[in-house]
Amino acid sequence: MNIEKIFSKISCFKNICLDTILFESKYPVMFTCKNDNDIFLFICCLVNSNCVKWIGTKTDYDILIGLLENRITIRNAFMSVTNEKIIIEYNGEDVSYSTVNSDDMDRDLLPTAGEYMDAEGDEYEQELADFKFRNKNIEYTIKPVINDYIFFCCFSKSVELPEDCYIKDVEDDYEIKFSVGIIQDNSIIELL
Repeated sequence: MNIEKIFSKISCFKNICLDTILFESKYPVMFTCKNDNDIFLFICCLVNSNCVKWIGTKTDYDILIGLLENRITIRNAFMSVTNEKIIIEYNGEDVSYSTVNSDDMDRDLLPTAGEYMDAEGDEYEQELADFKFRNKNIEYTIKPVINDYIFFCCFSKSVELPEDCYIKDVEDDYEIKFSVGIIQDNSIIELL
């Protein structure tokens, strides 16, 4: 099941990408997705022979960190940040999408009250490190727009690049020039 392909059929999720799988069985059950500048927490709440249903919400890294550190229950993490929840249903061919206010939701769709992630030892060590890093930094996604090079200006002298990117030329402290072929759909992180 390609979640990105299914979710991208929804007009507001054209740029969605599966980010971090927090729990999976034969398929991702609880996971985060990034859509432009937003991060979402999704839970697969129904799977049967007729359809798959997910419920999602915008979230933030403070909530995700609290969830993985067992300071916030799964339900509370899901109910935080916004009252607007997303319900996506896929029947194998068609995708339907709706938004509902959390007060008007069927409570059976929500995670069980009082349940924590119950991580064992360093089970989510890498995910926590990633979320903490993102929480303290600003992430930019850049896409090629010039023939050979793209210029990216940031307000920091320290920039971390993904492994397959490199700084081609530094004009001054703030202007960095990248080869277009290297950066397609990768991210640049501005360190504060």
